[in-house]
Amino acid sequence: MTFYYAGFNTSMLFSNNGDIIFIVDSFTKVPFSGITGFQIGWNYFLIWKGKELYISQKFEENSEEADSNFQLIQPLEKPLDSINQAAIGKDKIVLLFDDNEIWQYKIYEKTWKKVINFICNSNDSENEYPVKIIQEECAVVLTNLGRVFNIPTLIDIPKRVRFIDIACGFDHTILLAENGDLYSMGMGTRGQLGHNDLEDCDNPKLVEALAGIKVTQISAAGWHSAVVTNQGDLYTWGWNTNGELGLTDQESKVIAVPTLIDFTNDKNESVEIFVEKAQCGNTFTICMTNDGTFWGCGCNKYGQLGQSPEKLANSMKFIKLDTSMIPGTIKDFKCREWGTILITN
Repeated sequence: MTFYYAGFNTSMLFSNNGDIIFIVDSFTKVPFSGITGFQIGWNYFLIWKGKELYISQKFEENSEEADSNFQLIQPLEKPLDSINQAAIGKDKIVLLFDDNEIWQYKIYEKTWKKVINFICNSNDSENEYPVKIIQEECAVVLTNLGRVFNIPTLIDIPKRVRFIDIACGFDHTILLAENGDLYSMGMGTRGQLGHNDLEDCDNPKLVEALAGIKVTQISAAGWHSAVVTNQGDLYTWGWNTNGELGLTDQESKVIAVPTLIDFTNDKNESVEIFVEKAQCGNTFTICMTNDGTFWGCGCNKYGQLGQSPEKLANSMKFIKLDTSMIPGTIKDFKCREWGTILITN
């Protein structure tokens, strides 16, 4: 398994003669032996080596880690190999352990705090535990029973609805139900909820524009959202100041309803593609098709589309991305903040 990164960097992970390369403008192999996972933070990276978790950032010059590119995160009162999942925040990491305990690690203070158990299990009910955690302005948890917590508060979920995935932007959350329906909640001032208005919503509300359409994969970041359907269609909505929605025929910078993407080639002719996965970064979006082709749109200020910013500052429409320099088959990818990671076999 090999990882290739493009985008904004503040760590010594990508450097030249001791100087940090802040803009990694082409997909570059992550120089870390034994890497099994890579997560993109606001100004740092998390690197997995099996069950061990490392942080890579720009350390203070007089700190103990100043001469190192990485710092091993050593859990308080926990074995090193007991971390199951990590959710990245700007200045904190929320960690889920194998025993389902959740701890918060403050990066710059290097302090640990245990999150008080907010899931109440009784002897006569099915055991409930976290399966996914996202850290943005607050921490959101999805459980194995399809319930969602805005830690520590249980979200009021519509009856007979069970959620199987969640995705969060700066201040909104989209939720995928097991029947393929999409719900959203949070702030809606930039149209990111997809309810065809700019109103906030405290609890999950059905995105009616997608009613009857089976959504299979979801993503959100910044102030926009994207979903893929079982027909291989891609819908985007929300804030569109940098072209992150890929909608060239929309004059408004706020698109408050999910809108189908029409992919076109260099001659502006429509092309038929089947989207398998989409990922949102803060001001950009990338998708992968069933033939392994990558398309992207939005801001490329830091090279997060894997192209040189000098040649492509941003794109208001989805364009085909050049990944020909990547050896092997790309099996997965992730976008977050200002960067993109490609994963090959």
